[in-house]
Amino acid sequence: MEPAYWLQRWREGRTGFHRQEVMPLLQRHWPALELPADAPVFVPLAGKTLDMHWLAAQGHPVLGCELSPLAVQAFFAEAGLVPERVQDADGVHHRSGRIDLVLGDVFGLAAC
Repeated sequence: MEPAYWLQRWREGRTGFHRQEVMPLLQRHWPALELPADAPVFVPLAGKTLDMHWLAAQGHPVLGCELSPLAVQAFFAEAGLVPERVQDADGVHHRSGRIDLVLGDVFGLAAC
């Protein structure tokens, strides 16, 4: 899919793929990974998923990446958060607490 396709879907509000709850399978199976509480987690194509808030509440630093500025704005607004914004080569990082959500193309991120 082309980036323009996803950006258009967000503009038109055609986001039926977005869940209004944390993914139940994530909650059920996450403990089986036995990750340390402070292990970083990457969420590509993040949208405004509530999974990032849940992962952060488990103690994980969360790095998400999302192409749509509407999704990034909604993610923080719906949680009542005002993120710090920092620009780098990957895009604009929106940071609040344990969550760092990059507004940019996931395929353009620098290797960590």
